Parts: sequence; C-alpha cells; structure tokens
Amino acid sequence: MPSITRRRLLGSGAATVLAAGAYGAYRLHRGATDATFASWTPEPGTWPLPRYDPANTAHNPNASPPRESPSVSPVVSASTAARRPRFAPLVGAGHLVAYGSGLVAVPRDGERLTLDRDTSTPLAGFGPDSRLHTVDANPPATIIGYDTDLRETYRAPLRDDAPQGLTVGAREVYVGCESGVVRALDPESGQRWRVDGAMPALVDGRLYATDAPLDGTVAYAPRTDLDRRLTVGPKRLWSAGPTDGFPHPPSVADGRLVLGTYAEGGGVAVAIDADSGERLWAPRPLGRNVATPAVVGGRGYTAVEMSDGSGSVVALDLSTGETHWRADVEWVATTPTVAGETLVVAGERADGTATVRAYDTGGDVLWTHTFESGTGGPGGLALVEDRVLVTVGATVYELA
Repeated sequence: MPSITRRRLLGSGAATVLAAGAYGAYRLHRGATDATFASWTPEPGTWPLPRYDPANTAHNPNASPPRESPSVSPVVSASTAARRPRFAPLVGAGHLVAYGSGLVAVPRDGERLTLDRDTSTPLAGFGPDSRLHTVDANPPATIIGYDTDLRETYRAPLRDDAPQGLTVGAREVYVGCESGVVRALDPESGQRWRVDGAMPALVDGRLYATDAPLDGTVAYAPRTDLDRRLTVGPKRLWSAGPTDGFPHPPSVADGRLVLGTYAEGGGVAVAIDADSGERLWAPRPLGRNVATPAVVGGRGYTAVEMSDGSGSVVALDLSTGETHWRADVEWVATTPTVAGETLVVAGERADGTATVRAYDTGGDVLWTHTFESGTGGPGGLALVEDRVLVTVGATVYELA
C-alpha cells in the first residue's frame, strides 16, 4: 500500500457518470458528429499533463521554483510489483497523481489515499474540467476516466496495445499509438475517430502529431459542423515529412512546432512552421537522445543524452536553431521544464542515482540535488507553485 509521508502536499487551488465498461460495444466512428478541438489553459498552480499543457510546452507560467538550494521531503511512496518501478508526477486542481509502474492519487490538501492501482499506467492527464484520464497498458490497453473525486466513470478499449502519448482536450481524449494512429474518444457520447500520428499536441484549435507513417509530423484543421457530418475525420493541413530518429512528442507555441528525436547515430532538434509545415532551420544534431525542448518565448531548452552516458543541457534560439548556451554534465540529462527565469532538469548517473539541477535561463547553475545511491532513476518532473516535484523510483519528492 502507498504511504503518505507528509500531511500537507500542495496548496489547493454537472458531470455525466458512465458505468464501467460502457464503451466495450461501441463501434469505431471516424468523423464524430460533435468532435471539438478547443484548446485550454491549465489552471494556475497545476501540472495537469505530462508536459504541463495540451501544447506540450513544459512551461508553467504560474510556477516559481526555488532558485536557492531547496529542502527535500518525500510526499508519497507507492508499492508496486514492478522490478524497477518508475513513476511520473501529475498535479491537478485537487489531486496529486503518480503514474507509470502503477497508479496512486492523494488529495492536494490532505493524506487520504484516493486511488491505488498496481497496474501499468504509462499515460495519464487531467482535462480542463479536472477529470483524470489514464491508459492501462495491460492487454487489452484501455482508456479509463474518473470524476473529480477520482471515482471511475468509464472504460474504453483502446484497440491498440502500444500507447505512446496522450493529451486531453475540452471534450475528447487523444491517445497516440506505436502503430502510427492517434485515437480520439469523446467520453460523453462514446464516439471515436482516428488520424495518422503517434504522439499528439493540441493548440489553437488544431491537432498536431509526430511519427505519422510515411508523413512524419502532421497537422489537422479544426473541424466545422459540415466536417463533422460528412468527413472521415479532421482534414490534414500539412505533412512535414519524416525526421531523423524516433521523435518525441511535439511542442507548439508562438507559431512554431519543435521536437527532439532519439537515434543511435545521433538525435536532432527540429523546428517547423506551425501554419505551413515548412522547416524553419536545418535539423540540429545534439546527441543520441534529444528531449523535446521546454518552450518559452523564442527559447527552447532541451536535455540531451550522449552516446558515452554523459549529457548536455542546451538552450536554443528557436528562430535560427543556433545554440544560445550549452552546459555539459556527467550524467544523462532528461526532462527539461521551465517556469519564470528557472530551468529544471533531471538526470541519471551511471550507478542509477537520480539528480535534479536548476539553471537560470541564462545558463548559470542555481543548485543541484543528488539523491542517495540505490533509490532509483528519475521518472519525471513537475513545477507547481513554489516547488519542484520529482519522482525517484516509486517515491514522489518535493523540493522547496
């Protein structure tokens, strides 16, 4: 059972309930009649999706993470059957969620255990109505929805056993799959449709996705009433073509789509005009595994794994692709996140020990915290209010 180790977790800030299993008999509807692409802005003081918002920017404009060496406290620990447990933190308006090797949730303002499932949950996200949606990866993979009290409201078979990426819109849940399909579900009506892609982003009324078969990164137009009645799904606006390596989720902001890729021969950072699909600059080779940058203004901040097990943290000028600054580290750098003038990255040393480091966005190191050996590698970061949440193994820690 999970153990709550602190009383105060984080300061706080007409639903249709559907029976569990209600969608098992639904047919796949391509071109749902009431699909919507409305984007939304996360509630202040939350990190409701893996990269903060539906656009995957990894930038929380409402957070102010510590700029001096923080105190470190465990928030919640979870037991799991996984040999090497790894969780990621998610913070909604009312709950703190840890997901990955299992699924655990507690209220932000207390210790009561709300949810505890020892089942592989690689994807999770809160919608704008503060409802949680998760993907259970145990075959057959299933999308599961909850109400604001985290009581289960629906189960919908994914019809694909390799979920890759998730975002949640105002009406629909979008799950990208390794097969190169983004599957969309309206939990209220049960209607579904699908388009090409593997990892989605949603912004300004448009759906974007990376790793579409043959076509690479793609963008889709907002749906009109006529489209919803007559077409097979959203109209494709453009295809940017394949990118070197295996792409991570796209981040979209200020008219640009940026992403990073993994490749044994060298991953790259890429920027694409979000309106036309044209490359803004030549792909930038930075290392073996290039995380999709955290984006704010004209800067993109990425974490890079090098082939020798070391890493780099790189700030890019997104107008030109040029390096603004670069800091080499002796560990594999991952998970770039940004708030205000502070960039936070996690990393894993050769012995499996987790490290968290904060930089000023100008490149100066502000502080570094390395966890005890044997606690496990980092599973994810969230910048919420005045603190950093990081998962290490099966425990969520608060750095404040």
